[in-house]
Amino acid sequence: MSALLSILLQTQIGNPMQFNNYLVLGYVVMWLIGTAYVVSLAVRQRNLQKDIDLLQKLLRDDEEEAAK
Repeated sequence: MSALLSILLQTQIGNPMQFNNYLVLGYVVMWLIGTAYVVSLAVRQRNLQKDIDLLQKLLRDDEEEAAK
């Protein structure tokens, strides 16, 4: 985190490496956003699968009670 902060705080005008630092920082930020989005999708999918399993169990239970 401190490395990212030091890149943000560099304000040397005329330093050709400054552009590269911002480019790397941009890639890091985009990877973090992308990773967070994929993790969010995985969690949502897991929760939806749990809901589907619960609804199927409830439906089976209701069908068993109706058959009695």
